[in-house]
Amino acid sequence: MKKWLSLFLLSLITHAAFSQPNISPLLADSLKQTLTHTKEDTNKVLLLVNLTRCYTSIDSDVALQYARQAKTLANRLDFVKGKIAVGIAEGFILAHTNEYASGLAILMETRRLAERFGTPQETAVILANIAFIYTMSKDNTKAAEYLEQAKIIQKNHPVADIHLTLGVIYREMGRLDTALVYLHQAYQTGLKYQLPTYVTSSAYFLGTAYAASGQPDSAVVYYRQTLAWNRKFTIAGVNARAYQGLAKVYKDKNQLDSTLLYAKKAIKENGNHAYHLPTLIEASTLLSQVYEQKNNLREAFHYFKIAMAAKDSLTLQEKNSQIKKLAYEEEEREIRTKRRIEANQAAFQSQLQIYALSGILGGLALLAFILYRNNRQKQKANNLLHRQKEEINRQHEKAEKALIALKATQNQLIQSEKLASLGELTAGIAHEIQNPLNFVNNFSELSVELAKELKMERLKGKEDRDEELENELVDDLIQNQEKINLHGKRASSIVKGMLEHSRTSTGERELTDINQLADEYLRIAYHGMKAKNHDFESDYELIPSKNLPKIQVIPQEIGRVLLNLINNAFYAVNVGSYCASAVQNATDVNKPPEGYMPKVTVTTAATDSHIEIRVTDNGNGMSEATKAKIFQPFFTTKPTGEGTGLGLSLAYDIITKGHGGAMKVESVENEGTTFVVQLPIH
Repeated sequence: MKKWLSLFLLSLITHAAFSQPNISPLLADSLKQTLTHTKEDTNKVLLLVNLTRCYTSIDSDVALQYARQAKTLANRLDFVKGKIAVGIAEGFILAHTNEYASGLAILMETRRLAERFGTPQETAVILANIAFIYTMSKDNTKAAEYLEQAKIIQKNHPVADIHLTLGVIYREMGRLDTALVYLHQAYQTGLKYQLPTYVTSSAYFLGTAYAASGQPDSAVVYYRQTLAWNRKFTIAGVNARAYQGLAKVYKDKNQLDSTLLYAKKAIKENGNHAYHLPTLIEASTLLSQVYEQKNNLREAFHYFKIAMAAKDSLTLQEKNSQIKKLAYEEEEREIRTKRRIEANQAAFQSQLQIYALSGILGGLALLAFILYRNNRQKQKANNLLHRQKEEINRQHEKAEKALIALKATQNQLIQSEKLASLGELTAGIAHEIQNPLNFVNNFSELSVELAKELKMERLKGKEDRDEELENELVDDLIQNQEKINLHGKRASSIVKGMLEHSRTSTGERELTDINQLADEYLRIAYHGMKAKNHDFESDYELIPSKNLPKIQVIPQEIGRVLLNLINNAFYAVNVGSYCASAVQNATDVNKPPEGYMPKVTVTTAATDSHIEIRVTDNGNGMSEATKAKIFQPFFTTKPTGEGTGLGLSLAYDIITKGHGGAMKVESVENEGTTFVVQLPIH
């Protein structure tokens, strides 16, 4: 329901929040035509922002595409005004399509820019949208804090009218009296300046607020005001929502014939527009309930099917939106990686040229000195110069060959590490969400069978129907849907958590829960190993410290270290199982040793000065000679082709150089290995 509510609010208050009252599809088409012959300058950024605003209430996916084009160009031009405008637009869309974390991050960054370089009106809009995110996240304390800041700015700079947004937020917080005050102010503003979406939206939300506060007659008045104003402005979707509001009021008053009339009008006015699917779902559900109450099961089932089909379409849209988001983030990572590589190559070539020039200048200086001191041996000096030039040419050729080889090796290593990390994360995520998805599939199949059985029972005559059986079937269906919802949310939570920790590092330290980080990467590593080797079996355990404080680290970097260490531990117990088997039974190396149980343990602890993470396995261990070289670049104990020898070296640099910590290894041959990571608390 929260997702549907967000879609309602997005289409209703889009233009009011952007201070653009007269946006239409015709304007959007005109802007797109202008875009085709606009130069890559600041005017194009502002044009893309306007296109974003046009499509926000029409198609949020298209709107986000234009917003991200504008952001890329604004960043390239370092156009601050454009950055603020596109930040508000993109943050608003994400905030009103349930992407609260992403929307909040963008709005917070845009707020810092607006407070330094923008206008108070822009800051007020940003604060109001931040308050909206906290309201929808049920954090009313934070929402009230940002609302108060927005109201202070609004008081001193009344041009930036945000009464509608404030009214909607207070309505969602349940503070209906305050919501009605702001919504009435918004309604008067819309009437005064003849703002189409502003006046229709404020009238509609006044109806919803009066309905929620138990004043159905006032609600009916403002729903009808919405319809009256929309006969003048003809904004798509407004009539459907108003009719649905009237239908719900009459349903609450048990006036079923009026309910049927207005719910059907809502469906007729709704059309097939994607953003009006929530209205279609609510109206169809309401009709199904009323017809069931009137014992017209055929019509009840007809509208129930319409509601289910609309829900499926809405779910498909959400999935497509998530896929597009992932594709955009992956494209952004590719661009950043490519830019870093190009910058490194340019720096290396520049350095190489400096070295070559320095060598030539040194040789010439030496030659001048020799010529000055040995004028009478001119021929000998000329021969020496000739030999030096040949040597310089040879060294230059060697340097160019080394550069070419270095570039090739660098590209191979980057691609190898990238594919390996992507494969491990993908495998881990896939296996982690398989369990809840199995539950969803099983309960869905069972629900279909129950629904068929319920339908057959309801088609019988009254004298043959078993009401007790029907009630049991309905109870079972409700229970199954609750299970499907529970496990669906579980799968969604797992995916979001994995994606959060697989993002490209920003290089900024964040306050991080090390226990949570260790738990997530322990599971990812296990499922990644399981995906590569279906016969792999190992026990694993996290022993967290209960009083572990959060510390400032770069979570993506520490996660990369943990994933490397835990992967190595699982590899060790897998190899350890094989080797122990070979010693015990030379005739069957695949038979596991008696009593051997592979296990990887991750332990966290805290002292006054640092946090300690220990990754322990009961594999084969390592010799003293191996321990002495374990952190050296390109040193590996794995067979050729299974490792680059860079993992532990990079992990050691991340801990010691990047975070000022320490990393060491403890190992006993044929008993096991423990890697110890120490991170400073302050």
